[in-house]
Amino acid sequence: MEISTSTLLGNDNIRHPSRPVFRFFDLPAELRNKVLTYELHVNKVIDIDFDNSRRLFLFLVSKQVHNEAAAVFYGRNTFRLFPTQGRVDAQKMKPLIARFPPHYRADLVSLELRLGPFWTKPPACWKVTDTLGLKDADGVRLLKVFVEIDPSQPVFIGFRIGKNFYTNFAGSLLRQVIYDLPRLEEIQFDKYPSVSPEGQLVTRLMNEAKAGGKRVTWAAEKLSCPVLKATLTHQAKAVSTWQI
Repeated sequence: MEISTSTLLGNDNIRHPSRPVFRFFDLPAELRNKVLTYELHVNKVIDIDFDNSRRLFLFLVSKQVHNEAAAVFYGRNTFRLFPTQGRVDAQKMKPLIARFPPHYRADLVSLELRLGPFWTKPPACWKVTDTLGLKDADGVRLLKVFVEIDPSQPVFIGFRIGKNFYTNFAGSLLRQVIYDLPRLEEIQFDKYPSVSPEGQLVTRLMNEAKAGGKRVTWAAEKLSCPVLKATLTHQAKAVSTWQI
């Protein structure tokens, strides 16, 4: 039996049932946004080591998909300001935000400043400069500040450079970040249990936030503990009277 080339290619006058074509842009914008959010939102802070190659393929479909996907990806996720991973050479690494083109930075809504890593020697890239590009991020409304450790605590005596070294570094860094984010509204604090909410570092950071005229809040899970909630509430009310 002779088999023609057209048969092998599936073109031998074979009738295939027509399939309905689903056109993504026939959906209302609200539903498109939900679909893109399902695909592009991640449940963790995005740092420089985040592998988003699978998601970025979506950006290549068309110009309209690119624009809508970028608005969701950069607007619905939280991005870390400075690299913190131990496997990353943070002393030489360019921060993730600085790698974004200005139009992507304009889509950002939420950033995270994680404090504690490299507490004896902050990397050279942990600086607020024009090349970081925060002034382009005029959509950022929320800054999350997570405190891993407070080197001013007595347990760090003998290991730290000085009692006030990291407190002054972190406070100054937060002040510069606040200054360069033109439309920042809220600073949300979070911490590890070992960090005292009344310690020198957290006190300084909250003072800087209030001095910058920003609303101070705490991560929701921290407020589930009645004792800690009372402490944090009292501190939030008192912080406006503190002096730097």
